Amino acid sequence: MSRAVAVHDEECPDIGPICQVRPEPPQQHHITLWLAELWILAEYGIAPHFALQASLPLRLVDTRTQFTDLGGNPITLDYENIHHRNATLVGFGDVQLWVHHGWRLGELLVSEKLGVSIPTGGVEPNPYRLGEEGLPHQHILFGTGTFDPLLGLSLANDFGSWQLSAWAQAQIPLYRNKYGYQAGTRILAGLLGSSGLGTVATSFRLALTVVQEFAERWDGVVPTTDGNQGRTDLFLGPGITIPLGADWGLSIDLRGRVWGQTVNAQLSLPVLLEISIGRLFHLEQDVDEAHPVTRPEADVQDVVDQGEAAKLVPVPGKVTVFDFWASWCEACKPLDAELRARAAKNPRMALRRVNVVDFDSPISRQELPGVSVLPHLRIIGEDGRALFEASGTPGQLLEAVDRFLPPVP
Repeated sequence: MSRAVAVHDEECPDIGPICQVRPEPPQQHHITLWLAELWILAEYGIAPHFALQASLPLRLVDTRTQFTDLGGNPITLDYENIHHRNATLVGFGDVQLWVHHGWRLGELLVSEKLGVSIPTGGVEPNPYRLGEEGLPHQHILFGTGTFDPLLGLSLANDFGSWQLSAWAQAQIPLYRNKYGYQAGTRILAGLLGSSGLGTVATSFRLALTVVQEFAERWDGVVPTTDGNQGRTDLFLGPGITIPLGADWGLSIDLRGRVWGQTVNAQLSLPVLLEISIGRLFHLEQDVDEAHPVTRPEADVQDVVDQGEAAKLVPVPGKVTVFDFWASWCEACKPLDAELRARAAKNPRMALRRVNVVDFDSPISRQELPGVSVLPHLRIIGEDGRALFEASGTPGQLLEAVDRFLPPVP
């Protein structure tokens, strides 16, 4: 959600048909828009490292206009204004379909996305041509009216108690729609640092985002009075993700515009507020995933295979790490790889893997009452004493393992 404002001058003959009836002095239009978007997004894994992603935006634009003379004194129009009207517009935007691929490059987690924007959003006839004809027109578009290529790339690294990622995404319209409109290429990029700040499951972040929009065109011509003529915006702000029980999460991000450059008069977007709610659906519960190969000398065992009840017994004389995981838990996968690597290097560590399947399974009811977030670790010392138990990010949990793991002999 954001609030945008714009001010521009109008004079005859562009004011409209009233100019053919009487002289009309120049005037200023002060436009305030409230912009809100609800994104419906789903992703489904189709193979190791590959997923399909789809998103659909529902957009709301509330526009209000005040008219003044060039000195800023309010005026009341006694004729129809062809440029602006007070209205609330609601409609779907363009559907986006992506193929998502993820892999590791050393310590880096690499994510690549390739997709297409499908023209399902509303478009309008050329407003500049209608304005020249003295007819009412609309500058607000909910879609591009074209099939646009989408590209995305992100790099992330886990530094233990905090994570850093860099990302970029682009939408590149290649041709005009049926009304002669061609949207400008839009590029977003950013840096994001996140940390639990000592909490178990909550994630705090600070994001720096750059938005570069190139000029739109109508019949091959860049508009010179209003519309998007090219702009660059730099946003900075905090965010937080909070778990809401089993499989639900709430994210809130606040972005403030700290720098910007626009071509001619355009909308000003000083603050953006983003709120999202996510739900994980266990569509792949019955799918067995291949586990990474572990060196034979590592003490790693699967003690629960399909959520069945079992007695979890620590290994005497070793630090035993019970790893509670499930096939749908994406964060469990990098954690598992790191735990196996530690077990392979340290003979005083025993890794016992527990596939909970879901939070209603017998082993979950037995061992994890009240737990609704994975991954989850339990660490038992060499003398059988409980040392640590919590859910959290891979970085937070690995930090705990390293804290309690004895040095390699």
